[in-house]
Amino acid sequence: MSNQNIKTAVILAAGRGTRLGDRTKEMPKGFLEVGGETLIERSIRLLKANGIEKIVVGVGHKGTAYEDIQEQYGLTIFYNDEYSTTESMYTLVCAAPHVSDDFLLLESDLLYDNSALETILNSEESNVILGSGFTDSGDEVYLHAFESGDFRYLSQDGNDKINAYAELVGICKLSQDFYKKMIALPTIKKMKYEYGFNVLSPQEDIFVEKQSDLVWCEIDDEDHLKRALTLVLPKLSS
Repeated sequence: MSNQNIKTAVILAAGRGTRLGDRTKEMPKGFLEVGGETLIERSIRLLKANGIEKIVVGVGHKGTAYEDIQEQYGLTIFYNDEYSTTESMYTLVCAAPHVSDDFLLLESDLLYDNSALETILNSEESNVILGSGFTDSGDEVYLHAFESGDFRYLSQDGNDKINAYAELVGICKLSQDFYKKMIALPTIKKMKYEYGFNVLSPQEDIFVEKQSDLVWCEIDDEDHLKRALTLVLPKLSS
């Protein structure tokens, strides 16, 4: 399937961001400002520049902040009303009424170079996990794959790094068929979305698109924010 047919993106933005303390007490993580632009507005800008026409955002904690920018950016907003007791997979489940085609899936707390979207959109595979080189930033999720890039499993165990193929970025491409199987898994309310890949990998084709030099970070805590401002932001090309 041609990747230029991807016109929809789903952004998971329901989490509370508790590790950032007071910074996210009254706003979602996606509204953290880095380099004069919020994370969510930067993502929206890059997605639209890459041909994405429909941006669907799953919200929960302080979700009205997204409603405030909904009209400005033409967003489709939906709520995970159980965000305080569920994991990201359940937010993805709640997206079902709003997505009928293949789509990009992104986390809301990412700061990334535009090349990340170019890489994943140019992949000819249907179900793709974007991987990077190793960041040593803390809280990494390691992707294990064959030399061909075919996905095996992912793990957050630091001892797995030595044998890992890449690091999870938090940007994926999902076919509609794969998505339906993903949200039909058991225990979805307590599962992080990425672990759905582990469950489905024995019977589904999943590819890791590795961009070793990708400039990016997620912002989960104060150390991540400091790294974003001092190490990542100055290297971004867009």
